[in-house]
Amino acid sequence: MSSLVKRLMKDEKSNVREAACVAVGAVIGSASDTSSCIADVESAILRCMDPKETMEVHRAVAKGLCVAARLKPKIFVSETCLSLMDGALKLAMSGAQRVQLSFNDFLWLAFDAGKGDEGIEAYSGVANFENARTAKTLYSKVLVRIKGVEED
Repeated sequence: MSSLVKRLMKDEKSNVREAACVAVGAVIGSASDTSSCIADVESAILRCMDPKETMEVHRAVAKGLCVAARLKPKIFVSETCLSLMDGALKLAMSGAQRVQLSFNDFLWLAFDAGKGDEGIEAYSGVANFENARTAKTLYSKVLVRIKGVEED
């Protein structure tokens, strides 16, 4: 299943890439071996997080990552997912406001911000200094104010 989704994430049509970006979250969330699944699809997800990609594809990536975070809580605050979290943090801090909001929702779920500081501390323990500092700033100024993330 992951090979099909990876292929569709490279499609020339933007709407196909969008659908695949949402679907990849379900693939990650339903995988029996989450770490190997993430390793398998990580490069395709990062390619869709490229700044040259469309805003709609970026928002679809955030939605897909939200799906995965709901299905498998706390999987993203580990060294395995560091590059995905760093990419999400970058998009949450720059770009279009709608993209920022979508990635703020993902980071809120990934850090499990509704339940305390444990997630942000776990990420800070594996991230480089600059990203940890940026994440803590975003967490304290934005994410703690989010009451909850709606399911689309």
